Amino acid sequence: MNVRRDMKDFIDELEVYSKRKLNYPVEIGELLQIVMQTGLIGEFEGLIFQAKFLVRTQEIMNRIGPGMDGFEKLSTEFQSSVKKSIDFLNLLVERAPSDVARKLTDTFIVMETDSFSRFMKLLSDLSWIKNWQVDGKPLPYEMKSTVKLSLQNIVKGNIQGEKINLILVQIQKSALLCTILFLLFLLIDSPVTIFGWILSLGIEAFLVYIILQIYSINRTPKS
Repeated sequence: MNVRRDMKDFIDELEVYSKRKLNYPVEIGELLQIVMQTGLIGEFEGLIFQAKFLVRTQEIMNRIGPGMDGFEKLSTEFQSSVKKSIDFLNLLVERAPSDVARKLTDTFIVMETDSFSRFMKLLSDLSWIKNWQVDGKPLPYEMKSTVKLSLQNIVKGNIQGEKINLILVQIQKSALLCTILFLLFLLIDSPVTIFGWILSLGIEAFLVYIILQIYSINRTPKS
């Protein structure tokens, strides 16, 4: 699986944010691409949540040491979280291309002497993705959704604009028809009083004003 350019850019930004090089930048990119291709967002976010918890818990356990108050409880919670993390990772790996799935399994999941150490280093990388998300920064699959939503809003706005233009054209046509009919009425049956003429001319001017305003709106370039 070739890691996409936008995924590499995200990983570069994540390394700047964390002020460290990721242990497994390629594998992180592959996991993110699996998420974007399969939609397993909940599983990935469960994984990065457990990753942050495990990294923090391991730090505390290393600091207080065995035999101290709370160590046994932390150890139990740590082991439970490791199992959940492996389960989440397996769900993602199962949907990966066969070559990627085999590599991820052999590197992080298979029970070997060094596999757990590699697994914890991967979780360390994933914990920084959780920190990134906690700080309100969008993940790649969230940025894709934002772009899609923006395009939908643009299309929706264009459709609404076309509907408004159609209504304005219909009003303009109606005003033009009323103007013509009103002129014919004045020619056939002219007002008798000065007030009648003023009222008639006022109505006519108002109709012409509506026509000109709608024409001006339609001629204005859309931003």
